[in-house]
Amino acid sequence: MRDLKLMDNMRELRIINGYSQQFISNYIHIARQTYSLYETGRRLPDLKTVCGLADLYHISIDLLLYTDLSVDRNQISDSPSGEYMAVSSESNAIPLNGTDARMLTNYKSLPPETQQEIREYILFKKRRLEARLSSENPNRSEA
Repeated sequence: MRDLKLMDNMRELRIINGYSQQFISNYIHIARQTYSLYETGRRLPDLKTVCGLADLYHISIDLLLYTDLSVDRNQISDSPSGEYMAVSSESNAIPLNGTDARMLTNYKSLPPETQQEIREYILFKKRRLEARLSSENPNRSEA
């Protein structure tokens, strides 16, 4: 049987999305104290609750249960504005809203080959956009 990651993922996704335990418990129609017990692993949620969480975060139940969705805290940090910041090795910060953070979490859960395909597609789209902008404005300086 695969290792269950549900409890860690519940906490991680709540923090990444900036949700309170009260907000989530209201969303899935349970008491906040019950949600806290789920998140700490002192109780296991029922199937209806797991389905509600998967719906809230727009991810599959399988992903929620078995995939480590933790975010490297060295790569994402809180900013004063309440947004998450992805920090590169060059110490440049890029603001991430909840949608961006969910996208990154989903990306990290994909197999390496699929991640590579996504990176290649993004570079392709970026080059096409740059070429289009360059042809529309030949005097445009490169950034």
